[in-house]
Amino acid sequence: MWSSCRLLLAFLVGMTGAEAKPSRVVSLNLCADQFVLALADRARIAALSPLAADPSLSAAAEAARGLPTARPVLEEILPLRPDLAIAGAWGGARVVAALEARGVRVVRLGLAGDFDDIIAQTRAVAEAVGEVARGEALVAAMEARLATVRRGERHRRVLIWEARGFTAGEATLADWVLRAAGLRNAAPFAGYGTVPLERLLAVPPDLLVTLSASAAPSLSEALLDHPALARIPRLALPAAWLACGGPETLRAVEVLAAQ
Repeated sequence: MWSSCRLLLAFLVGMTGAEAKPSRVVSLNLCADQFVLALADRARIAALSPLAADPSLSAAAEAARGLPTARPVLEEILPLRPDLAIAGAWGGARVVAALEARGVRVVRLGLAGDFDDIIAQTRAVAEAVGEVARGEALVAAMEARLATVRRGERHRRVLIWEARGFTAGEATLADWVLRAAGLRNAAPFAGYGTVPLERLLAVPPDLLVTLSASAAPSLSEALLDHPALARIPRLALPAAWLACGGPETLRAVEVLAAQ
């Protein structure tokens, strides 16, 4: 009799735990999209950000295909009746406030600057969507991938150069990617800034990495194809791999380490 009651209680607890998982998850941010896609069942995703399926910006565009999207504005998010929202560091402030006022849980993700941040955000989203085990499996997979990277030569100086000469210096996600690949960041500053063409040519890097987020070339990216750069070894990477810190960031590490 007591054994049967215990089994029934365990069953009811299990059912309660399953029902407690949020069933209408919304992602309000491009960087949150890839975590939601990796950790939540598709049937429980009410909406992703409008950029989720854009392959020029989203590292998880293929996985996002076919799922609904919504802008982080009240008139689009509230009708979805979300029970969990994953937000970024900026934007969607009115939506976040309105959801919290209605008792909806909101998880805010900051900018991931290194692998520790990526791991922390993976676990935060996994806990929020009720998929802790799936989150730990993803963490283990990422750690395994990083452990097998055959790192390059530390003395090689690499500059990641974008439209208008925009560059990521020390203490940025791109800087961590380079260091994880065994390379040195040739940017002459910390944080974000620009490296003019003249400065680049005066002290050229051993490898120039260019990023492009445009489906078609724009005037802002014309600098990347300046003929004076022809003699510098070059590698083109999808901008989506470095737009946000997440599981797909390791693809950039793996490719760079192989150079």
